[in-house]
This record gives sequence, C-alpha cells and structure tokens, in this order.
Amino acid sequence: MFRLISIFLAVTIWFPEIKADEIRLDFTQKKLGELPEIFSTSLLGKGDPANWEIIEKPAPSSVARANSGNKNLAASRILSQTSSSHLRNGSPICLFKSNEFGDFTYSVRVRIDSGAFRQIAGIVFRAKDEKNFYALLINSIDKKIMLIKVVDGKQVPSWSSLGELNLPKNHWHTLSVVCKSDRISCYHNGVMINNGNPFSDSEQLKGKIGFITFRDTTASFAHPKIIYKPRIVLAQRLIETIKTKWGRIEDVQIYARHKSNEALKVAGSIDPKSLNMPASEVIIGVVKTAQFGYARKDKSVIVTAPLKDRNGEPVAAVKVKMRRFRGQTKKASIVRIMPIVKLIES
Repeated sequence: MFRLISIFLAVTIWFPEIKADEIRLDFTQKKLGELPEIFSTSLLGKGDPANWEIIEKPAPSSVARANSGNKNLAASRILSQTSSSHLRNGSPICLFKSNEFGDFTYSVRVRIDSGAFRQIAGIVFRAKDEKNFYALLINSIDKKIMLIKVVDGKQVPSWSSLGELNLPKNHWHTLSVVCKSDRISCYHNGVMINNGNPFSDSEQLKGKIGFITFRDTTASFAHPKIIYKPRIVLAQRLIETIKTKWGRIEDVQIYARHKSNEALKVAGSIDPKSLNMPASEVIIGVVKTAQFGYARKDKSVIVTAPLKDRNGEPVAAVKVKMRRFRGQTKKASIVRIMPIVKLIES
C-alpha cells in the first residue's frame, strides 16, 4: 500500500523559491599531471587502469556558444583520460566526490582524442556508484549520440540517435543533461536530442556526476558546470514552520522511514543532533497501535501522535514537547498538538 507520509517526510525535495546554486569545476589552478582530490576513479570492467590527469590543451572558453566547436580555442587546463590501452575491456569512470544532485543541469565540453577500437566518451550523471549510473555519450566511429543506463554493472537497453551525425574526433562538442524529477532532457551542442522529447526514468533520481571513456578511447573534458537546487529535507522544513507558528513548543521530532522496510528514524527535529536517531519503543508502539503517547516532565508535557497516510494507516509519528498550562489534561494536550499533526499530514 502506498505510504505517502513515510515517503514525503524522509526523502528530500526541491522548492521552487529556492535559488539555484552553481558549481564550476575550474582546473585553472590545478597541478598539471595530477588528478584533483575532488575526484574518484574506477574501471567498470577489466583491463589496464586509466590515467586521469590535468593537462594543457587548446579549448573553447567557458562562455563560448555550445556549438562553437574548434573556433577561437585558447590554451586551457582541462581534465583528460590519457591512457589508450588495447588491453582494456572496460570503461574508465571519474566521479566528482563532493555532491549528489537530483534536479540539475550539467554541461561539459567533450573532445575525443583517439581510439583504435572505440571512440566513445561522455558524461556520467545520477551515479549511485561506478556500477549504477546514466551516461550521455559521443560515439565518433558510429557517428551517434547515445544515452545509456547501467544497472549493477550491466548496460540495459538504451537510446541512440538515428542516422549518422557529424561527430569527428579531435573536435570539441558540448554535452548537457537537464534532470527534473524523472525527466531527463539531453542536448548535443545546444540541440535537444530524441526529437525534442525528454526521457523518463524514475529508478535513480539523484546521484553524482562525472566523466567516462570506453576501452582504448582517450578524451578531454573542459569547463564542467552544474546548476542545481539545493536539496532540503521536507520534515526539517516543517519543523521550521512549526517553530514559527507555535511559540510554546519546546521541541518537535518527526519520525519516518526512508523506505517501507527500514526502521523509523528522526527525519526532522528542532535539535539537529537528533537527526537520524532511531525511534524508541514508545514511538514504534504509537505507530503500530495508532494510539497517542503522553508524559509529563516538570512544567512540560510530551505528546507523541501517529501520522497517517491517505488510506488512514499510521506510517510515521511526531513527538511534541511543550510548556503546559496550569491544570492542562492529557486530552487538552492532544487537542493542542492536533493542528501540528494536520499540518504534517497535509
């Protein structure tokens, strides 16, 4: 049965009023011949390892048009996979370690430098790890743009462009992806592929970004840029609203599951140190029985209420600590927190 509350409280979402952030991976100050520590590398498959490093090579400027190609190039420090080995039967991958992105725009200048058996390179996105990701690729030999999905290290049925495109090696191309929820829009040199229709896939909605080459392909990557909206935990957002609207509240903790088979944890709290703490037996009992919990402590009361999904099933809980009035009963305490319960369930 669909567990609306547990999903909505535990996962992260994006709010339209939040200003987008931008990350530009600038290699200008990076040391030549080395890979910056912000990246991790791996090989999907078998064979000789790759060599990811910063090199200097003529490249378009960061403000050049997406379809500028090899016009007006200038010496630039860029990221490159420089090892061309015919003994490699896998795909070298380089991931940006620091962030995971959900809704974002990711664009990179890509140049295939060489390859006797393969001339395929591109960008990785929504990568859970080196064995689970999406990739938008240039295939210079077959003259195609490809969108692939890799699950548990194996490529699943994917999309490639029809007909032959002009995709020469030693030429700069711009690859871009725009991800919004389960929609993936892919661009080559500023033109949307797949006849202007986005792809749809909801299996992997967030992950890391990076770069990929295939077998003996060597390739270069310049001016990676990610525009994204910061992820905010909805439960924590609700906590801020509760603090503002109810002045006598001393503490609030929202308990939810990220997945239906996982244990209840603190998904939102006035005290951030409590986040991800496991639920007590009292909290578990409230969710299991749909009964309210109640306790008095000094001049405060603590009420724990079940949170129900649209089917009326208890799937989460909220624990509220508040200053009590003189003579306040258990029933009155429950009545006082019901607006909070309704806010969360709505």
